[in-house]
Order: sequence, then structure tokens, then C-alpha cells
Amino acid sequence: MKKRCVDVLSLVARAMVTAAVGMVVIGPSNAEAIPAWSRKYQTGCTTCHTVFPKLNYFGRAFRNNGYRFPGGLEQEATKVPPVVMGAEGYKKLFPHAVWPSHIPGGVPVAIRGVSRFNWFEDNQTTTFEFPHEFELLTGGTLGDTFSFFGELEVENANNENELGMAISLQYDPQAWLHVRMGSVAPHPFSDALRLTAAHYSVYDTRTTPGSLTLRARNPNQSTATLSIPATTGDARWRYRDDQAGVEVWGARNGRGGKGGVTWGVGLANGQGVIDSNDHKDVFARVAYKFGGYGELGGSDLPQDLEFWRDDSVKVGAFAYNGKSTNTYEGSTVALSGTPGTGLATVGVDSSIDNDFHIVGVDFDWWFKDLNLFGLYLRQADDNPRGSGESIDTDAWFAEANYTIYPWLVGILRYAETAQDFSVRPDPTKQQFLVPALTFLTRANIKFTIESQMRLDDPGKGHDRYLVGIDFGF
Repeated sequence: MKKRCVDVLSLVARAMVTAAVGMVVIGPSNAEAIPAWSRKYQTGCTTCHTVFPKLNYFGRAFRNNGYRFPGGLEQEATKVPPVVMGAEGYKKLFPHAVWPSHIPGGVPVAIRGVSRFNWFEDNQTTTFEFPHEFELLTGGTLGDTFSFFGELEVENANNENELGMAISLQYDPQAWLHVRMGSVAPHPFSDALRLTAAHYSVYDTRTTPGSLTLRARNPNQSTATLSIPATTGDARWRYRDDQAGVEVWGARNGRGGKGGVTWGVGLANGQGVIDSNDHKDVFARVAYKFGGYGELGGSDLPQDLEFWRDDSVKVGAFAYNGKSTNTYEGSTVALSGTPGTGLATVGVDSSIDNDFHIVGVDFDWWFKDLNLFGLYLRQADDNPRGSGESIDTDAWFAEANYTIYPWLVGILRYAETAQDFSVRPDPTKQQFLVPALTFLTRANIKFTIESQMRLDDPGKGHDRYLVGIDFGF
């Protein structure tokens, strides 16, 4: 135990030195290039973020207004005028003229780069993951009643580049009502807005295990059948992924312009841009915020220098009903049934349908410099392995973010995931602890020192420690 503590302390020391070197190299440069929203409104990142990408109270109100400034101040706040497409008088001529609109005055593109220095406890190795991820982000408004958001992402995964993309067009007939078409997010806390490299573990549960034993006819008939290990790919459904679908959602301020309600209902493919089955998944969520800044904001822009504070409590509930389909494929080599022909490859595949359901509750409490939030969910899979055995998953997490200084935030997350099926490669209960410290050297340059620790016995010895570098412009 003493040796492990010494090793961890040594690792933390090395991580801090690495971060310090990074600040010396990057810190003195002028961070004049800022993300697309900042360019449009000529304002800083902290208008909408605590530490990016996490949203503060104003950032959430901006999003709830269809990526527009709250309180009808969009035109006043815009510093880069849009390009007008059609005269205002065309509205009176409709339907004998095209309804006028506008497009952003500047190219609405932002760039984000994420790099990491990792140390893995299980094999005592270090690695520079430079870069881990590169993103092209875009977003803006198209006239008074349409908005859009998109992302093109290249991520390093096991020394291979994976390409991901998301795009959505949103119809905003009212400030409190939106129809989103494209990439939708059914979960209450967006995994993309977390402050750590570690994902929210409650969102990681796949609907199907990764392997299965299938039977195939033996070509040489020495036995009636062959037992062939089969696997399914990574396209299995999980809660954290955005999905292709349609969502109707909105928000309202509460009494006195404080807090308020947010809600959403939608239909989604469930798996992939092209659905893996003919079933559409259904999801819904609702939450109410007591106190704090209004969910739609107000008529006045926030003037508080403590942009991370929003004394309020928000509680919510969510549900998801879906169907997953996974194809298992495997092959083996056996003696051919025809004398003198040698070996034959025997392949086998099987598609398994699984109905699953999720219900859960969430909370988000802001008190002075502390933000405490988390959720609990229960996922019930009816037949994920094709064996007739149902699987229930109980998962929860709680995370505390404490703002020490406006540029320095401490993070502590604890999570548990428990499943009830009998044959599995993983332990019945997994316990996670993620302490981290993130600090801004500039408003758009961030460093994070983080530990990803497993507290359950089978997970011990597989901890990961890292220094993350994240910047955007």
C-alpha cells in the first residue's frame, strides 16, 4: 500500500510538471481567436460557460432560446451583422415570394483540440495522446425561426482515427418551443459538456454483451454441431450517444422570472443514422428549476462577475423505451466433409432483438461556489443475449464541482453500476471515483489533472491518471 501511494504521488508530481511546462509554452501566447459564438457577439467564453464546455446559467438560457440572446436582445447583442437574404417586405407577398431570412455574417466555424498525457497502472505505461480529438464545430441562426448546430469529430481510438459527425436543424416558432430534426440527445446531462476525460459511467451500459456462443453444422459430421464464439460490433446502443431523430422541446420561466420548467419528447432511430430495425425509440424528460436565473433568461444581460453562481435547485425525471438489434458473427476452421479437400471455413451469424426500458431521476443544485449534480437510472433489458434471460441495470452518479477561483475548479465524482445477470466477464458491481482539477490559463485554453479509479476489487490495479490539454478558437 505504501509503495502504491508513493507511485501515485510521484505520478501526480510528474503530471503537475507536465502541465506547468504546457503553461510556459502555451500560456504567454495571445489567445485572440475565440469560438464562433464569441465572434458573433464579441463577448468572452465565460458569458456562457463556467469552465468550457460546461454551461453556466446564461449559457443554458441562450440554448433554450434557440441559440439566441434571452429577453429579445438578439439583434442588440449581435456585433457581426448577418447577411440578409430577401427584403423584409417579402413577408407581405408570401406565398408569392420566398420568405426572407439571413445567414451568419462570418463563417460560423470553431475549432477544438483535445490532447492527453496518460499513465496506466495495469501495465505501468505512459503515452502522449497528441491529439486525442479534433473537432470542427458550427452553429448559428437562419432568420428569426430557424437555427442549426453541427460537429465533425476525428478521434484517436487505439491508434486508429474514428470519424464522427452530428448535425441538426431546429425550428423555433417561439422562444419556449423548438422542433429539433437531426441529432438529438435524450439524456438529462449531456456527456459532451462534462469537465473530465472520464465519461459519465451511468451512460456507458451497452444493451448487449460483446460475445455469444453460436451453433453451426459440422461439415465432417464427426460431431453434430460446432460451437463457435461470435461477437457483435461497437454499434450497440448506449444512452450517452446522440441519435438520429426528431424532438419537440421547450422551456418556460417560473414565477417572478426565476427558474422554470424544461421538457422534451422525441422519436429516434436508436442505433445509427440508418436504423438497425423498423422500431422507433421513444424518449421524454421533464425538470423544474427552483430559484436562480430563468430557464429562458430575462430582459437584462447578466452583470455578475461571479458568472459561475446560480443559487438554485433543479429536479427532473426521464424515460426511454427502445429496441436494439445486434448481429453476432463468428467463424472457425474444420475438416471438410468431402474427402481430400482439406479444411473448410464455417461461418455463422445470428440477429438478436432486445426490448429495453429506462426510467430515472436527476438533480442539479447550485449553491454559491458549489455545484452538486447527479442522477439515478434503471435499465431493464428483456432479452439482450437471445437466451431468454432478462438483465436489469441500476446505475447512479453524483458529482461536485467547486469553484476555487474563476479559473480553477475542483471536481469529484463517485459512481456505481450494478447488473443482475449470472454469466458475465465483469463484476456484478462496478465502483468509480474520479477526482480532478481543471484550470484555465486563458478563457479558451484549459488544463486538467485527473484520476480515473476503480474501487471494486476486480477493477483495482487498472487506474488511469492523465493531464488533459483542451483549447478552442
